[in-house]
Amino acid sequence: MDVVWSKKAVSRVNEIWNYYKTKSKKVALKLVNDIEVAGSSLGKFPQMAAIEPSLSEMTRTYRALVVRNNYKIIYFIDDKSDTVYIVTVWDCRQDDKKLINELSE
Repeated sequence: MDVVWSKKAVSRVNEIWNYYKTKSKKVALKLVNDIEVAGSSLGKFPQMAAIEPSLSEMTRTYRALVVRNNYKIIYFIDDKSDTVYIVTVWDCRQDDKKLINELSE
């Protein structure tokens, strides 16, 4: 399957990079790399992550792949186009209601 990162997901990864690079470029690079590798792996194993329970009321079935305990790659699978769409990268320490609002926009 192809993996497509939304503008929002790319923006979130950039925000993570910008935040952590002020503390340690090495840490920032490792975290961003882990997120990118995890996202890429969804092309081979699209159903590897659990369905995200906080998004169960949404029209699409969203899955969440946890990366380094604090971040989730939120995505859905489009079987017709054989594509995984990564819609955002979410900080798990935030309120799930914010995530629901973000995906409802």
